[in-house]
Amino acid sequence: MTLKEKIKNNYKTIFLTFFSLIIVSWAFAHPYNVPGDCMEPAIKDGSHVFVNHISPYLRQYQIGDIIAFNHEGKGWVSRIVALEADTVQITEGEVIVNGDANCKDRGILRSWSNWKHGVYAIDKPLKVPPDHVFVLSDNLSAQHDDSRVFGPISKNSIIGLVW
Repeated sequence: MTLKEKIKNNYKTIFLTFFSLIIVSWAFAHPYNVPGDCMEPAIKDGSHVFVNHISPYLRQYQIGDIIAFNHEGKGWVSRIVALEADTVQITEGEVIVNGDANCKDRGILRSWSNWKHGVYAIDKPLKVPPDHVFVLSDNLSAQHDDSRVFGPISKNSIIGLVW
């Protein structure tokens, strides 16, 4: 093989590898910038994360998952705290899911200091409807919109899991 053929083969290999990486990243995950401090301390303001489009088809959503979703034409990032058919109650600085206040043991770690923000920051239990999830920002003291404001979100609005 001549030097010219070797160089040509190397360029083909580099091009195919680069093209394959672009296709794989586009098909499975895409980069996303998280503006604001809504998910601190888990995700810092301005962090770049990847949103995995495929894993929601491979497994069920779980409490504690961080997801990206669309709401009113905007992209949002929040953590799932209750699944369909769960009851969620927010009272006196605690999130209670299905009567259990041990959310910290279920992968939900945050500073819960301001529960007066939003329509759904109520003392009576709310049942999450079918095909919906209840999401909260990790940094609730910053008064970010989440399910406390717009209620449970449809699973159809979920873009994917945040890595």
